[in-house]
Amino acid sequence: MGAQPVLREHSAPGRHSVSDFSSHVFGYLQRVDQRRWADTYLRGLLSTPGRKTVRHMARTLALPASAPQALQQFVTASPWNWETAQRELARLAVSALSSPAWTIGTVLLEKRGRHSVGVRQHTDLPSGRRVNCQIGIGLFLTDDRSSLPVSWRLLMDDAWCGDLERRRRARIPDRLTPLPARALALDMVTQVAGRGVPGSLPLVFGLDAAWDVTHLALQLAFQRRAFVIEVPASQPVIPVSHPDAPAPVVARPVTAEEGARTARSRYRAAGDRPLSMPVRLASRPGAPAGRQVLQLIAEPSKTEAGFHRYWVTSMRGVGAEQVRSLARRSVTTDATLRHMKDDLGLLDFEGRSFPGWHHHMTLASAAFHFRHLDRLPAPVMEVRSA
Repeated sequence: MGAQPVLREHSAPGRHSVSDFSSHVFGYLQRVDQRRWADTYLRGLLSTPGRKTVRHMARTLALPASAPQALQQFVTASPWNWETAQRELARLAVSALSSPAWTIGTVLLEKRGRHSVGVRQHTDLPSGRRVNCQIGIGLFLTDDRSSLPVSWRLLMDDAWCGDLERRRRARIPDRLTPLPARALALDMVTQVAGRGVPGSLPLVFGLDAAWDVTHLALQLAFQRRAFVIEVPASQPVIPVSHPDAPAPVVARPVTAEEGARTARSRYRAAGDRPLSMPVRLASRPGAPAGRQVLQLIAEPSKTEAGFHRYWVTSMRGVGAEQVRSLARRSVTTDATLRHMKDDLGLLDFEGRSFPGWHHHMTLASAAFHFRHLDRLPAPVMEVRSA
């Protein structure tokens, strides 16, 4: 694997050193050189200013001239299982957070050319631009103060999975098939659950992560998962007078905004508290209503009449204020994503391989965990010997 790094202690003041943390999270790696390069890459992400390329990291850490190539080899080609590290990050997060929930984050990683694994043309909704990018789906454990990344999936399509040559070059596993983002999110929960990480925690989807709300809610209900999904004002819903009544075959949907306004007028709901009403979802106007009864939570606007945010939730026995508090955790996840993009090199992976992308995203997640350990209650962490 090339020259070994000269390891120096660059840890910030706190309970754990970088070496202790790296030994704990990546101590399962079979080879000594893999463990050393994991430690080095983690240090580089934490201490290198600007872009976290392997050359910049090697220069910051004063490594030998051969180190950039060895770092690149470790991330893009070395055969190590990233899921083990992700499960350990999840366990640390659960032990550090108070009453966590699962949250989902989506990140666009702009790329040049067509050879980076999973790259596609995609419309960035906030700006309306067409961008050439990878789409990463992240799973986070989040409480009222902090959001910690624990797992990642790369959104793939038929253009990649159906091309044998592209699959071979990008080292895409034979078993991998294109899945919608909602399926990737649930698969990540299944992957990291266990060993002290309960899979039954509520799932919170922000507006950017709520792909195809009707199908997502149906899949979550089938798995008996508690969830909160932010929806646009235009989301078709069918108000329900009696939640235990059977769903009609055809009913006239209204938008979430229309339903909330009508309910506020009918029940004279207080203007400063979130409104709650039972609804069924419809995929489109004129479509049959789903059978599952959910609660629609509408948050009043502070600057004008009406509402400005809406959520649907399966947690019908939970008060509207508590649901709103849970839903707002997606804002904390967005802040974590910005921090990881700006300061921890989330967007700076230079390789093209499928394993390399997951290696880099896992190491960037570990860097975020380490940087925020001192802001959280001490997680249960025992250092593993190399």
